[in-house]
Amino acid sequence: MDLRGNLAIFGPISVLQLINLAQSTGELALEHGPSTARVFFDEGSVTYAEITNRRVKLGEYLVAQRFITREHLERALEMKEERTRLGTVLVEMGAIDALTLRRAIEEQIKEVVYEVVRWRTGKFRFTYGRKPKTQDVFIDIPLDHLILEGLKRLDEEGATR
Repeated sequence: MDLRGNLAIFGPISVLQLINLAQSTGELALEHGPSTARVFFDEGSVTYAEITNRRVKLGEYLVAQRFITREHLERALEMKEERTRLGTVLVEMGAIDALTLRRAIEEQIKEVVYEVVRWRTGKFRFTYGRKPKTQDVFIDIPLDHLILEGLKRLDEEGATR
């Protein structure tokens, strides 16, 4: 079962809430200009999200937050094989612990949803039952918290203009 539509008619918040209320499991793909976001749900809760043109990649985020050093990142990137996740390499080499990695990934997932809430144009498609192929860290964040924080940021952004 697919659900498709135009974000100018059914905004991202409405679509997110619909999936949440239906307690659906699957992938919501949203397109806005050159960006594409993918938000995955399990029984209505967000478990994973990613976006093309991501402003800050995981490694850069970990360095910026001082969870790892630039040297750790460079060494991990050299050690990383094609199918190995960067976070896995960082944990295996002892540069970061698994809990800190999980929290960093959770923050990045939240940022994707906060970004999507801002979109007013584009299109969306929900594919029932689809799960992420490569993600090994999943979260379970109540959607209402994500939407409220996204709206708060949008409001703050409008107040500073």
